[in-house]
Amino acid sequence: MMIIMARYLVQRVDPFSITFYSNLVGLIVSLPFAYFYDDKIVVSANLSPWLLLIGTAIIVHGLANLLWNQHIQHVHASKASILSNLEPFVAMVVGFILLAKPIMMIEFLGGILIVTGVILSTYERRKRISS
Repeated sequence: MMIIMARYLVQRVDPFSITFYSNLVGLIVSLPFAYFYDDKIVVSANLSPWLLLIGTAIIVHGLANLLWNQHIQHVHASKASILSNLEPFVAMVVGFILLAKPIMMIEFLGGILIVTGVILSTYERRKRISS
């Protein structure tokens, strides 16, 4: 649904505004859940978690979404929705590379299913287009 909405909005609003307001709405909606999820909120005094949080916010929620919103106008929504399924797989691989987070067997199997599904969907789409 978000892909279709972004494709529609990007024809009328600049991608930066779409990215900014969608992230702002996401923050506002998620704050009450963060408050009620835990009994006690602890703010870390260590710099490294804050840098990781800020870096993730800028790169993932800022830059990646901005690039996505800029290019969604050039790609059909069904093709974009297929590729959006790769997000958890990429997160798993990046977590392994950058954070040395071990990949569990269930995650590995899930990753294989995700990549296989994307490949099969892309292949089936190409087969239908060429026929």
